[in-house]
Amino acid sequence: MASLTLIKTSVTLFLLSCFATSANAFFRMGADVLLAARMDPIVSPGAVSQHMHNIVGGNNFAADYNYDELRKSTCTTVPVSVDLSNYWAPGLVYVNKTDNSFTRIPSYFFIYYLQRRGSNANLKINQWPKGFKMVAGNPNRRSYTPNSNADKAVSFVCLDYSGNVSTGDMEKFIPHNCPDGMRAQVVFPSCWDGVNVDSPDHKSHVAYPIQNADNGDCPSTHPVRLPTLFYEQVFAVGEFPYNGDGTWALTNGDTTGYGFHGDFQNGWDASPNSVLQQALDQCNANSGLIEDCPPLKPFIDEQSKKACRANTLIPNEDVGYRTGNDKNQGRTTTIPGCNPLWTGTGPKPTCPNPVPNPAFIKPTSVLPSGWTEKGCITESSSGGRALRGASWTDKFGMDRAKCAAFCESKGFKLAGIEWAQECYCDNALQGNAKDTKANECDMPCEGNPFENCGGSQRLTLLTKTGASTPASSSVVTTKVSTSTTKAATSTTPATKPSSTSVKPAVTTSVKPAITSTVSVPASGWVSKGCISEPSTSQRALSGASKGDSKGMTADVCKAFCQSKGFTIAGVEYGIECWCGNQLHSGAKAADASKCHIACAGKPSEKCGGDWHLNVFTLTKPKSKRSRRGHHAHGRLNELENEML
Repeated sequence: MASLTLIKTSVTLFLLSCFATSANAFFRMGADVLLAARMDPIVSPGAVSQHMHNIVGGNNFAADYNYDELRKSTCTTVPVSVDLSNYWAPGLVYVNKTDNSFTRIPSYFFIYYLQRRGSNANLKINQWPKGFKMVAGNPNRRSYTPNSNADKAVSFVCLDYSGNVSTGDMEKFIPHNCPDGMRAQVVFPSCWDGVNVDSPDHKSHVAYPIQNADNGDCPSTHPVRLPTLFYEQVFAVGEFPYNGDGTWALTNGDTTGYGFHGDFQNGWDASPNSVLQQALDQCNANSGLIEDCPPLKPFIDEQSKKACRANTLIPNEDVGYRTGNDKNQGRTTTIPGCNPLWTGTGPKPTCPNPVPNPAFIKPTSVLPSGWTEKGCITESSSGGRALRGASWTDKFGMDRAKCAAFCESKGFKLAGIEWAQECYCDNALQGNAKDTKANECDMPCEGNPFENCGGSQRLTLLTKTGASTPASSSVVTTKVSTSTTKAATSTTPATKPSSTSVKPAVTTSVKPAITSTVSVPASGWVSKGCISEPSTSQRALSGASKGDSKGMTADVCKAFCQSKGFTIAGVEYGIECWCGNQLHSGAKAADASKCHIACAGKPSEKCGGDWHLNVFTLTKPKSKRSRRGHHAHGRLNELENEML
């Protein structure tokens, strides 16, 4: 199954080839989902909306806001930083027919600004006015009328870059699986009455061109030409099996796709000679690349886009982010809201068990008393870990508050979160760690997608009153514990380097179990030499992990891994122990000189290096793990051959 990142890359290349010969200029922005929530400030202002939407754009999106409030957004999930608009459309769920549950399907957007002028090649295309908003599509539509531009504005495309099952535009859901995604598309009206920025039905102030949904001449009732706004939302349906009709449903319950729709709220500067107006006047390339549009190019900021998180209140309900464990990731027992499955062409079924709408809450975690977020720090590539006291990994439930609480329980005043799921503690910064830009900590927390938890060699740093952040040569030691925290929320980061020490148990408190002193390991462990990590974004061993800044040795690590049922142990940085039953395929044999750091608990031994591990295998694993152990040792045998 194709990953979402792989699908994005393939879609981009495909779209470039499609539009390369177009005579009509346009620009396109790839956009990440800012949040998924039952919110719609156009149709349901100030209230919980009827169904869930995937929302992209400015981070001041709210259930009820105005243009000026939206313009105060501090970031956006589109790559052009001055576009603070919001773009939203329904989400898609996979219908799990075995247990009648629903799984939110990940997606991303492409937002197109098409410069369509109809029969007048010199027609001026006007920017959106201040406060402008509109809706396209109809969530209650149950059929397709071929001569209706409004109906033709909604379509679906199956993506399969092997060429086996790709399709052209279809008016409803694709009747088979799509390995590289299903693209849901909506074209917005591009003709405006020139007076009203909204209307009671959010549609009457605009109109489609006479000839077609995406091009043609404007009717006399709506003479002002606007950009032709076009959304593509690509859903990763290839990650799920296809089970015939009813495999997918929009988040309003629709299993046909006819009810797909989109909403738009302008957040561009609307003053004369704005960046958007300059882009519409001057961007004549038909590549679609924003880099080829001179007015937009200075404002491209992919890093800020990646790090952007919503700054808003959201309904307090599970829409598929929250999880109980990795097996049930993203599952809910109902489609959020009163949205039973809606098949066929009849009216929408009534909700059998309606429940009151939830209250709005601030979704970010609340730090323990006395703790504050200091910012983002970077670890030195040669200096080792910035925080070397206790550590803890929770690949399902990590957030800022849990890390701070864990470090405080161990007596530390500094807490740092890295890779969305790894928590490190100390009382002073180590290894030449330095402040860096806040947007370099760009990975959403595994336990809370509304806040960031570090990045690649970047830590979101939290401090308790009285903490000292200048680097210190002293290292305060605490025995490292293993997580038993319940996974409350989940979203998939760009990469997933390591995993939780043990499967999270069901508990609501942040009380990682304290690991008892481990004994010297039994015989049967064999050294496999020095191994490099696959990259700075992945771990060679992704089972249990622990750190011990004072007592780590190879034997301590072997005993720990064996006690957790693993057959491979690796020591790194002199203080870290990583376990698993299989090495990542990207791990490589390395020269012994790369594993040069002395073990914290036995300086005469080496315990790995910077992104390198001394690896050991248990030659007589327990029978119940023999198959996994066989695969792991097979990979190690390959590495041994590489060293010869």
